[in-house]
Amino acid sequence: MAGVGRTDRTVLACAAVASIAAGMVHATAAGNHAGDTTLVRLFALAAAAQAAWGVIALLRPTRSVAWTGVALNSVFVGTWLLSRTTGLPLVDSLHDVEPVGTQDVLAAALGAAAVAGALLSVVQPVRRTSLETGWVVASIIAVTFVAVPAMAAQHTHDEGTAHVHGDTAVAAASDEHAAHEHATVSSGSAGTVTSAAGHHHDIPARLNHDPTDDQLKAAATLIANTKADTLQYADVSVAVANGYRSIGDQFTGVEHYVNRDYMADTDVLDPLKPESLVYRVNPDGTREFITVMYILPTGSTMDDVPDIAGNLTLWHDHDNLCFDPATSRLSGIFVNGVCRPGGVHVQTAPMLHVWVTPNPCGPFAGTDPSNMTGSCVTDSGLGV
Repeated sequence: MAGVGRTDRTVLACAAVASIAAGMVHATAAGNHAGDTTLVRLFALAAAAQAAWGVIALLRPTRSVAWTGVALNSVFVGTWLLSRTTGLPLVDSLHDVEPVGTQDVLAAALGAAAVAGALLSVVQPVRRTSLETGWVVASIIAVTFVAVPAMAAQHTHDEGTAHVHGDTAVAAASDEHAAHEHATVSSGSAGTVTSAAGHHHDIPARLNHDPTDDQLKAAATLIANTKADTLQYADVSVAVANGYRSIGDQFTGVEHYVNRDYMADTDVLDPLKPESLVYRVNPDGTREFITVMYILPTGSTMDDVPDIAGNLTLWHDHDNLCFDPATSRLSGIFVNGVCRPGGVHVQTAPMLHVWVTPNPCGPFAGTDPSNMTGSCVTDSGLGV
């Protein structure tokens, strides 16, 4: 196949540089999403393909190579558009519509520039006798100013507390979530839980007592029914099919799925309709169902918490998280009265973990492996 003309080669070279830069951004994104094997592979594939095509286009500027670049980068740009408008049902991590962030926008822009340049190189009718090096140099400088900020956008630190992962607040909010999960009952203060992050949550004094024999039986029944009625959700695809959606915190190693319909009803502690399912994210990207999280109806407070088994079934809530109201995905943390980087601040209703897998820290413990709170006891009296 005949090579494109001289001016065409210049435009194609600019497109090649843009594609390589887009690949660099996708390579950075792959590193950012360690813990989600599917996304790591997808980003790594995009990075390798875009960079490889860019190098080939620089070394072999033919029409067939140019058309390949148009098709290749169009796929990546189109995939990005779908992930931000309708979601990608075939990819669990991208099943829901993703928020638009700086890094992904710039990667898509570089990909679009590669498409436009490769297409123009084919249809450009003007041919000159020398390679316009200046244009190539200018394109390298231009995409550098775009690519470097896009790669740097992977982490943003705000006021020493906000740690933003890939232009979402997944890591930031999860850091706060982990800190909250470190909450322990303060000695000498029966009515307060203090977290490592300095947050305080009032716990009604009526719950600060050892469980009675009848309450232990009720707690055991709740655990047994929860395990039996949620067994189907060991397969995360079944959870998705039944309306559960990830809040986007898989980077923490623990991923919460919520059912918005169940969260909107008034049922309490219904094993047939648990508001949230929690999965451990394994190194290979698979999900292991570990605990149910019951959530009281919206607007409930600690005063509304039912006394199931006294201080054995210790509920918790969060007052520092921000969510996307359209999808219930984690979008930021609440810092100085502002959601950073975005989302809407939500004072969550009280929640209670009920583990469906063995937990050395108790069946009602939290999910932070370094400090299983809630009912962190080795002998609950439940025999589980």
